[in-house]
Amino acid sequence: MGRALFRFHGELEDFLPKDQRGTWLQYHYRGAPSLKHAIETFGVPHPEVGVPADLGRPLEDGEALDVYRREFRTQPGEEWRFVLDCHLGRLAKHLRILGFDTVYRPQAEDGWLAAVSHDEGRVLLTMDRGLLMRGLVDRGSLVRSAAPRDQLREILGRFHLAGQVRPLRRCLRCNGLLVDVAKDEVLDQIPPKTRLWCQEYRRCSACSQLYWAGSHYERMMAWVENLGIRANQNPC
Repeated sequence: MGRALFRFHGELEDFLPKDQRGTWLQYHYRGAPSLKHAIETFGVPHPEVGVPADLGRPLEDGEALDVYRREFRTQPGEEWRFVLDCHLGRLAKHLRILGFDTVYRPQAEDGWLAAVSHDEGRVLLTMDRGLLMRGLVDRGSLVRSAAPRDQLREILGRFHLAGQVRPLRRCLRCNGLLVDVAKDEVLDQIPPKTRLWCQEYRRCSACSQLYWAGSHYERMMAWVENLGIRANQNPC
């Protein structure tokens, strides 16, 4: 029988019972389990782990491993793209308001979420630890907070998103990008009273939903400012 020692650090300790935090934990095994399997035996999802990085290698007898949380940062010119589980509808809307590419389907099954995360390189955000442990998931994070506003602040900090905020450039319904459209092209979609004062419109490039800067726009911009975010005012 093989034996290895693990010590989890920082926020990874959130996944452990209180009596297992801040100490070395023993892992006894037979055969040749992967490092991923061993770490997840303690309830820690592999996408949350940054060090050690080679989670697919076989565990070696007698190893003593310090395990740290993964640090998520983008490369220059790269933007985070997300897919969210069915429990995070409000968070999905908030991320879209801030301009982030966010896939959300209320009835999506776990297998579909894992596949989209893997195939499209999206970060899977979920409140389901088991979903995060699926082998297909390369990038993901367990959302700890329960309230949508707290969830948003958590994700903004976790992925260092504040500098990437470009509000109101995505459709809140389908996530498509908004593009400028001439008033004459959409005249039949504009409420009669709105036609009298509004000259600038934007339309979703995916579902054709029409948007304009009415009172809802002012409320959402005030909401963004209340988050304490210095947003890029250019939505394109």
